[in-house]
Amino acid sequence: MNEDKIGIHSEAVGDKVVVHVQGNLDVHNTHKIEKDLMALVSAARKPVVFNLSDVPFISSAGLRLLVTTLRLCQEQKISISICGLQPAVEKVFDIIGMQQLFTIYPDLSSALK
Repeated sequence: MNEDKIGIHSEAVGDKVVVHVQGNLDVHNTHKIEKDLMALVSAARKPVVFNLSDVPFISSAGLRLLVTTLRLCQEQKISISICGLQPAVEKVFDIIGMQQLFTIYPDLSSALK
């Protein structure tokens, strides 16, 4: 996928909703998916797993979007986790301390167990 493009799609897997995110989560792209993402999470009604294995870069705008999504899930009393962090994204998560907010799994199969 071109790094300037972003996309999301979801699928129900067992008792969870997996949201696959593709592309850079940055100031240029997050506004393109925010409304759809919020609607998707609002309708989920079961635990949400964000698969970020196709996200090579995340900025503060992307982090804000994830935290906003976390708050929405907390309001609805559904759990949220993240999997598949690429090295550059994982480094940002480590620096910011996002592990304190999210349960993070190395890959999708681990997150679905």
